[in-house]
Amino acid sequence: MYTTLVLNVDELWLKGKNRKSYFEAMKKHIRAVIKAYHSDQFVLKNEQQRLTAESETAFSEELISRLQDLPGLNSIQPVRRVELDMDKVVELVVKELKLQTEFKTFKVKAKRVNKRFSMVSNDINRYVATGVLKNTHFKVDVHNPDLMIEIKVMNDSILVSWEKLRATGGLPVGTSGKLVTLISGGFDSPVASYVMAKRGCQQTFAFFYAYPYVGEEVKEKIVKICQVLSRYQNGAKLYVIPFGDIQNYIAKECDERYRTLLFRKYMMDVSCALAYRTKSDALLMGDALGQVSSQTIHNMKALDAACPRLVMRPLLGHNKIEIIQLSKKVGTHDISIIPHDDACSLFAPKHPVIKPKDGYFEKFIEEHDCRDLIHKAISEAEIFKFDVKGEQVE
Repeated sequence: MYTTLVLNVDELWLKGKNRKSYFEAMKKHIRAVIKAYHSDQFVLKNEQQRLTAESETAFSEELISRLQDLPGLNSIQPVRRVELDMDKVVELVVKELKLQTEFKTFKVKAKRVNKRFSMVSNDINRYVATGVLKNTHFKVDVHNPDLMIEIKVMNDSILVSWEKLRATGGLPVGTSGKLVTLISGGFDSPVASYVMAKRGCQQTFAFFYAYPYVGEEVKEKIVKICQVLSRYQNGAKLYVIPFGDIQNYIAKECDERYRTLLFRKYMMDVSCALAYRTKSDALLMGDALGQVSSQTIHNMKALDAACPRLVMRPLLGHNKIEIIQLSKKVGTHDISIIPHDDACSLFAPKHPVIKPKDGYFEKFIEEHDCRDLIHKAISEAEIFKFDVKGEQVE
């Protein structure tokens, strides 16, 4: 059980003059997660370009696991804090390593932040390693050790760790703008959401609910997916937007070959209106180039030309196997595989257009702006809110 955690940031050292604001965004997210899982008082502070969280009571394994989800953190090290006495360090390390039965080799890696400390890093390495060799069964392996013992000599204490837990990496959420994410029950859009959360984007989710053509179970599935995805953010909102009337209108009015493409176009129109309401900067979609008819390069070009907002598609170059593997890492895989009704498939044409031509797409848009239907859909949207734990809140 640990009362001190070292939280190593990922890309923030690249940010120069903006580093302070990035650190503040990172600390805001960390504080929210710790408060959600740790009921006692704690202190979060900067120590030599890394963050440390300390409490008088131990941090739980559940909390540590959740911190690993945070975009912007490279790794988490549970540490012991020792006074500035190298004999005390050796005593602690030997005591802890005697409890380790599955490992056989080790390496010591010291860093002397406090340059006034009497021993340099190499001397610390040798001193601690000698103590371990004399008092335990461990052997030294400098190339591929079972355990890496890291020692950081700070100004007022020494931090000792032998475990480094990988975190999500990337940038803190909220530092790269806001997105409206078009979410579905498949594999792709949840993975796209995760990828852009890692790049620091705060997201609002939009699901197009084609009632009465689909049942309640698909909405429940989307809620579960967004509960997982909100854990990578500091809370999130999901707009469940009734889309059945718009789909029905388009299906009756358009050339059947263009039906799927136009469904996507008006989903993007609704999302742009939602982006205006939520002050979001761009749309996010889970498209992979050539995966389905609406995701050909020609169709995406036509859709983007008709969209007033930037459209991000981070999975364009991924194949399905890669996306499914990522979904397991994200935690949405087991939800995405649950079968659900799909209204787009219900309305899908036999021969969908893959290369719009003759100006039909542009002419239909000009003659059918569906403005009233779009505003009606947003005004009737059901809104779900999720906290930092992924739990639904009122």
